[in-house]
Amino acid sequence: MRAPFYPFLRYKSSANRLIALLLLFVLPLQGASAHFRIATLDWTVAETLIALGEPPVAVGDVKSYRQWVAQPQLPADTLDLGLRMQPNPELLIPLSNADQKAPLIFINTGFYASTAPLLQRFAQQVHRVDFYAEGDAWQNILNASKQVADIINRPQAFEQLIRRYQQKLAEIRPHLQAFRDRPLALVQFIDSRHLRIYAPNSPFGAVLAQLGLQNAWSGTQNNWGFETIDLTQLAKLPQNSRLVVIKPYPANIETDLKYNTLWRHLTMARDPLILPAIWTFGGIPSAQRFAQALADGLQNGGEAW
Repeated sequence: MRAPFYPFLRYKSSANRLIALLLLFVLPLQGASAHFRIATLDWTVAETLIALGEPPVAVGDVKSYRQWVAQPQLPADTLDLGLRMQPNPELLIPLSNADQKAPLIFINTGFYASTAPLLQRFAQQVHRVDFYAEGDAWQNILNASKQVADIINRPQAFEQLIRRYQQKLAEIRPHLQAFRDRPLALVQFIDSRHLRIYAPNSPFGAVLAQLGLQNAWSGTQNNWGFETIDLTQLAKLPQNSRLVVIKPYPANIETDLKYNTLWRHLTMARDPLILPAIWTFGGIPSAQRFAQALADGLQNGGEAW
C-alpha cells in the first residue's frame, strides 16, 4: 500500500510545518460539502464570490482586503496567500492537497495573468474574468459578475444579486433629488498633494449616474476609470462642486491639509463629505455599499477625517 503524503514534512521551518498541517486538516472540513474549492488573488472576484454565497477559501493579501474593501467581510478562516502578484508557493502546496474530493480552482482577473503558470501547478483550473476591460465600466462589471456566477454554477444567485442592487438604488434614488444640482467630485487621496478622481465611466461614476447625480469631473481618465490630479486641479472644477473623499488615505492627511495654503483657500474644502473605506475598483457589492454610504452621507453627514 502506498504511504500517505503529508505535505508538512517537506518544510524545515516549524512555522511553515504548522501552517501546512492546519491546512491539511482544516480545509477538508471547509470544503466537505462542496464539489470544489475556490481561491482568488483578486479582491473584486473575492467580494463577488461572497455576495454569490460561495466565499473563497483563500485570497491574496487578506489584511489589505480588510483595510481597502472591508465589506463584504471575508470569513475569519480565509487563508492569506501573500502578495497578490506573488502568491506564496509554500501555502499553495498544502492548499492544493487539502481535499482531493473538492478540487481547487482559481478565479482571477487579467490583472493577475502573470501568476497563471504558477497557479496551474496547484489548481485543477485557473479561470480568468475581466472586470476592467475597455468600454462601458458598468456593463463590464455585469458581464464579469455573471461569468463568476457561471463558473461556480450559481446563475440564480447572480440574478438575485442584481435584483437586490436594483431594489436598493430604487429605494435610495427618490431621497437624493435635493442633491442633483451640485456636481460631486469623487476622490481618494494618494498623499497631501495628489488624488485619484473618478470619471463617469468608472464603477462609482456609473452609480452616480444611476442615482441621477452629477459627476464634477469631465476630464481624461485611464483604463481604471480615474485620473491622477494634484490639488490645484480641484480649483478648476465647477464652483459649486462637492468634494466626496473615499477612505482609506494616509494617516497624516488631515494634519498636512490643515497647513496647506492651497487647500485652505479651496471652496470645496469647507464641507468635504468623508465616506468609509469602499473598494473603488469593485463589483456589484462595492457599488451597492457606495450608493448607500453616499446617500447616508449626503443626507446625514459623513465620517470625520
